[in-house]
Amino acid sequence: MLKFTLSRDVLLKPLQALVAIAEKKYTIPVLNSILFIIEGGRLRLKASDVETEIVSYIPIEESSGDGQIAIPAKKLSDIVRNLPEGALIQIVEENANRVLVLSGRSKFSLSILEASSFPIMNEDTSRAMFKLSFSQLNSSIKRVQFAMANNDVRYFLNGMLWEVNNDRFKVVTTDGHRMASSEVIIENTYLDAVQIIVPRKAVLELQRTLSSPDDAEIEIQIGKNYFRVMLPELRYTSKLIEGRFPDYTRVIPPNNTKLLVANRLELKQSLIRTAILSNETYRGVRLELQNNELLLSANNPEHEEAQDQIEVTYNDQPMEIGFNINYLLDIVNVLEAEDIDFYFDTPQMSLLVKDNQSRSIYVVSPIKL
Repeated sequence: MLKFTLSRDVLLKPLQALVAIAEKKYTIPVLNSILFIIEGGRLRLKASDVETEIVSYIPIEESSGDGQIAIPAKKLSDIVRNLPEGALIQIVEENANRVLVLSGRSKFSLSILEASSFPIMNEDTSRAMFKLSFSQLNSSIKRVQFAMANNDVRYFLNGMLWEVNNDRFKVVTTDGHRMASSEVIIENTYLDAVQIIVPRKAVLELQRTLSSPDDAEIEIQIGKNYFRVMLPELRYTSKLIEGRFPDYTRVIPPNNTKLLVANRLELKQSLIRTAILSNETYRGVRLELQNNELLLSANNPEHEEAQDQIEVTYNDQPMEIGFNINYLLDIVNVLEAEDIDFYFDTPQMSLLVKDNQSRSIYVVSPIKL
């Protein structure tokens, strides 16, 4: 029977990442477990929901040999979390239906399912691979994830486009009302343009589970129907969305020449204040562009109104234009530059926002007020 010992502090963090997948309700009962696999004195933890899979590698103190065991995820996580820091944990496979978790004077006996029933993801052979740093991937996702569609009938919008072309890695999202893209320079991959659509669920799980030093190297493997993110201590695999992502370059307005430059923090605070009395359903805000001034206003069905004004750099023709205020807040919340460039054309045309510091572009459709 399998028996091994490991540190509570080493186990806790990866266990919390995996339990986020395993604690959901599944029709396949074993998916509520985490699979512990020992091979050659090395321990792997695996959680899966058939469409996605997380594997974490952690060191162990000692083991009785190779083997695997499926342990209920939520119960084990609660046990480990409530043990004292620095504790050693011994896991003993008592029989085919039961496992013991021992630590100090604490003893827990848990029912288990057959480890052999744990599903294996069917993956095709990797057809492309590239590398980038953890900070590049993490920051790119953060800058655009807010514009992903959610439960859209156009299923290919319910995810994030990853595009690799030679030395450029670009991520793009759109929900039909707005578009967000961000690009980083990576080591030349000598790949022709490769595009995949990463599901919304996988994007959100990556944001929750990935953790590493900013300069840590990440390897991305791409197959025909899956992608994989490889870190030294973690491997994340997910199926892809099949379909063709729309040509995002066609929604970038070509004639937006009216430039307004706003201080990001001042604009953010002004938007937050104005949003207080905006319509809770439509969330509309009116922007009045004047000579070096921006007037923001919003109202609601209770005939309440908010007005706010900030100084900007703008020397073009005066104009009024309406937007969903949340869409503007989403942009200013993810950028870090001191100033943001807004490019306008007419009140009927989309707004173009550029941030050269992060190589990010945003397009927002106007609304009628």
